[in-house]
Amino acid sequence: MADRIIIEWNEAKQAIVSIANICSCVCTIFNNGKAKVMILDSVFVDEPYRGQGYGQKLIEEIINFAKTQSIDSVELQVNQDNEVGINLYEKNQFQKTNKHYYRLILNKW
Repeated sequence: MADRIIIEWNEAKQAIVSIANICSCVCTIFNNGKAKVMILDSVFVDEPYRGQGYGQKLIEEIINFAKTQSIDSVELQVNQDNEVGINLYEKNQFQKTNKHYYRLILNKW
């Protein structure tokens, strides 16, 4: 895989990490008073490229990027039925936490 890694900052001071137009993730960085945290959101691999190692490469690039930013903790949410995602994160040493996430739906989709 010799695809180009792209890291761009958007107006909201979030980093978008992507590999060509194949996969991407939005990374939000903040300090929670104890540590510098990176939240991963919208981790996505385009369907024709799934199962080819792009998710693994993306996670590796995100972790490397986090290290360059002196991040203390990388966190994410994953749907409990997303076995592929859960396996990918656990393979990369992510650990399940005891946090509960809540959502307020303002408009039904």
